[in-house]
Amino acid sequence: MTPTRDAEHSTDGLSECGAIARRFDPDRFLCALFVPAPAREAAMTLVAFNHECVRALSTPASWAVAGPIAGMIRLQWWRDVIDGGDPQRHPVAIALVDLLACGAVRADTVRGIVDARECELDGLPDWPAWRANMRAGAGGVQRAMAEVLDPRDDVACDAVAELGAVYGAGALARHLGAVLRSGRCPLPDVALDAVGLERDGLRDGAATAGQRAALHALLRAEGAAFHARAMTITPCLPRTVLPAALPAVLGRRDLRADGGDDGGARGIGDRLAVMVAMARGRV
Repeated sequence: MTPTRDAEHSTDGLSECGAIARRFDPDRFLCALFVPAPAREAAMTLVAFNHECVRALSTPASWAVAGPIAGMIRLQWWRDVIDGGDPQRHPVAIALVDLLACGAVRADTVRGIVDARECELDGLPDWPAWRANMRAGAGGVQRAMAEVLDPRDDVACDAVAELGAVYGAGALARHLGAVLRSGRCPLPDVALDAVGLERDGLRDGAATAGQRAALHALLRAEGAAFHARAMTITPCLPRTVLPAALPAVLGRRDLRADGGDDGGARGIGDRLAVMVAMARGRV
């Protein structure tokens, strides 16, 4: 694995991980700005690490030749790093190893993010598999942040994982067309069957506007269920972990929207919604 070239050292005070987060995951970057300063770089590291895992899946050219093998090789490299392998001067890997070495995040949580992306490559047969994958993947990113903020509150971390899954469902709905064209297919086979699609066809970008709208409706219902489970676990998150749950604010807004092909730039309403949630202490 070679060092990432996605972002050079920033001239505005951001680390490489922070610059990667801002460029490639602006939603989580925005929310991470509300993390207290001592833990903010850890949050940026986790966002950048998640981007690297997602990037391993977005290889449509190699998919035609080798199927999921190229992505699995990349993800195995990250798994090896988590298990004590050589980060090889990769700035995100080095930062992640430092987090693990000081016990700021749990290796099982971080490993679960990698496993979730690999499950996307293998294919998700049904809704239970998809839900578990969302909790480990998108939910795992936010849970890891919650672990950094308050490692002793397992109940709050469980709720944050559900809320991270809310964001994951919303982000998928918001960018569904672009995600499918990128070579990723993070949807269960039963959902594709329900709208008359096949996994290989989706990788070719063959979904119609009507089919994407139907998938958006399914994702809206799943996102609402994730949020309801989070509220059952704990109706009010402790303020210590609240910043880790803020992406759910954006996810819920995306799921309430009509959906679209590729999403668009966030407006002032989205940013204000995040600020209000932080001020009120509720997502």
